[in-house]
This record gives sequence, structure tokens and C-alpha cells, in this order.
Amino acid sequence: MLMTAGAAIGAQSEGPDSSGNTVVIWISIDGVRPDYIERSETPFFDRMMREGAYSLALEPVFPSLTFPNHASQATGRTVDGHGIPMNAFFDREARRHYSFPGLPELLLAEPIWTVAERQGRRTIVKDWVMSYGEFDGTAAAYHGARYDGRLADRERIQIVLDTWRKDDNEEPVRLLMGYMDHPDKIGHRYGPDSPEIEASMEKMDEHMSTFMEEALEIFRERMSPEDSLYLLVTSDHGMSTVHTAVNPYVLTGVSREESDGERALVVTSGSIAHVYILDQGGERERLRRIRRVARTAAQHDFVSVFRPHELPEHWGYLHPTRTGDVIISLDKGHTFNRGTPGLTGAQEDVGGHIGMHGYDPADNPEMNGILLAWRYPQPMDGVDLGLTHALQLHATIANWLDIEPAEGAYTRGIEW
Repeated sequence: MLMTAGAAIGAQSEGPDSSGNTVVIWISIDGVRPDYIERSETPFFDRMMREGAYSLALEPVFPSLTFPNHASQATGRTVDGHGIPMNAFFDREARRHYSFPGLPELLLAEPIWTVAERQGRRTIVKDWVMSYGEFDGTAAAYHGARYDGRLADRERIQIVLDTWRKDDNEEPVRLLMGYMDHPDKIGHRYGPDSPEIEASMEKMDEHMSTFMEEALEIFRERMSPEDSLYLLVTSDHGMSTVHTAVNPYVLTGVSREESDGERALVVTSGSIAHVYILDQGGERERLRRIRRVARTAAQHDFVSVFRPHELPEHWGYLHPTRTGDVIISLDKGHTFNRGTPGLTGAQEDVGGHIGMHGYDPADNPEMNGILLAWRYPQPMDGVDLGLTHALQLHATIANWLDIEPAEGAYTRGIEW
């Protein structure tokens, strides 16, 4: 079930081609690496590529994790703007540790669903990261109350269609957003090169084919012949095979006992770790501990270690209260695993995910995702868009809906 927002609806303007209105459906499929499509039997996705426009090189922001990238795709901002640095993080100001946070108030940049609502484009959003309420007083016309992990992917996107079909507002719904995550779960469990991936992708293809048949039926019932429907399918990141588990406590020299207390905190998410030094013994002692942790971790050749002032500028990763005092990124093939005896171990022996992400996409193109766009009734003729970027998606949706992007968002949409 989706909740209904009471926000006022403004006047519509014409779509980008000035001949009618557009409806945009955006479905995110978590963890789809581009080669998954190439090696799987996916007739619907193949049709989207043949008749639409596509990129098999959608570059994520750093880090290539689910929460930061869904936030970046929705807001057109890097982490320093939207404030979601990992799937789990600590906020010094709130003195609170968040894990897979659903609280919409943690999102610090405006997402596309409230941008659309403010400008008269009614929206349905189901299970997109941080979509469970208002941003600055505005919410999607329909949105979930919280993430329900018990729902199967097909059920989750069906809720979007059922809500659209039942909507009886005079102003039509113009933006619909949904989420599926089966390929990500399979990639983690079996690895990105496993045959289970092909089976998962074929299931996603079947789901989307059925979904689109019903979506077209609803669109024809509700919209005019001069209107257009866009379907956008994207993924947030890819996946790499993991061979080495890394104990974050041994790597940083911060004991588990310290991290569970009030002196320091080690927070990990896949291949990324943030160390927050929380000592109350004065700033000089705190800085000494930060330097010691950085030196301890930097002894190993499979890590990149940064203090906040050393972070690469193009990452856009420095947030004043949520970025750690030491930030660690592991090389491809390594992942943090708190159960590792000693510093490192074979991941298959330690147990845990065989596939992982989070790595810097500049160094690891396996982190790239997909973008498939399809338009009805006018085809796009199979345009290969080449390299595209997660930050362009917000502006692209805004262009399709003929609205202005959010303040501070990256404004260069994808062109074809």
C-alpha cells in the first residue's frame, strides 16, 4: 500500500515536444552490471535497446553503493550535497549511527519526486531510497511508509501500477518510480560471473515485459493520443568478484571494544570504511589518534587511505558531519568482513558475500551500471549513448517532464 500526500497540485505545462504531455516511468534494478544483459536471454531489454536509447556504461558516483547512488540519481548531487555517504554511516552532530536509513529527513538535497510535485507533476514512488515522506514540506502524491523487504520484486512494481490505475485525481500522474533488487542479492550471494545471474536477469526481463504491457494499457486509457510515455530502466552500480576478506579492526588498529564504545567508531559498507574518532580527551589527542589510524591502515598495499582534506575533489565526498576522520577504500577483490580472523583471509573460508561493490568506478569499470530508455509511441531508433553518468539522470527526467531541476543539481541531462 502507498500513502497519499496532501500537497496542492499546480498547473501543468506542455511536454518537451510542445505537442502533448509526457508520463515517465523509472524503474531501478539494483546491481545490474552491463555484461549481465549481453550474456542473458532478455528479449524485452533487447527490444528497449533496439527501439530506444541505451548506455552499457552508466558510471556511478563514489562510492558505488546502493544508498549513495540512488540518492545521487534522484537528486543530481554527489555525497557532499545529498549527505548519504554509505549504506551505513555516523552523524557526529546527531551522534547517531544509521544503517540502511529510511528516514527522508536524512536526505539533504531535493529528490526528483518532490521537484516534480512542486511543479505540478503528480508522482508515485515505491521503495526508492529515502522516498518515505516529505522533503521540505513536499512529498510524492503516493509513497511508501517504509521499505518492506518481504515483497517480491514483481509485487513491488505491481503496487506502482495498481496505484496508478486507481488514481482518480483530475490531474494525471506524470512520474512513476519503482525498485527491484534480485540481481544485487544474487550477485552478492553467488558472484557476478555465476549462472544464477542469467536466471535472475531473465526473471527481471519477464517482470518488466509484463509490467510494460499493463503500463501501456493504463497510459492509453488515461492519456491523450498526442502524449508520450517514457520508460527508463537503470541500475545503481555493478559488481566484482571478492576473494579476500579484510578485518576492519585489525586494519585500522581500532579494537572492536573501542568501536562498540564511545571513543571511536568503525563503520563499513562493502569495500568502504569510515573511522570516526570520538575521544573526549581534547583536540590534540584526537588528531594524534586520527594520524595513527591512517598510518596503520596505509601500511597495506590493497587499500587507499584518506583523511577528509585528502579526498579526491571529483568524488564530491566531503560532508561536514557524516564523513569519517579516516576514509578507507579497498582494492577490487577485497571486502570488509568483521568475522575475519587476523587481518585478511579467503572470503570463501570466512563466509560472506562472493560479489561486492563500492569500489571507485574510475579504477574499476565493473562498477558501471546500465541505462535503457524507451518511448511510446515514437521510437528512438536504438541510440547507443556511450558513457553516461548517474548525476545526469535527475536533469534528464526534469527535461522529459518539462520542469526545472532542483537547486544545486547537476543540470546537464543525457542527450540523443
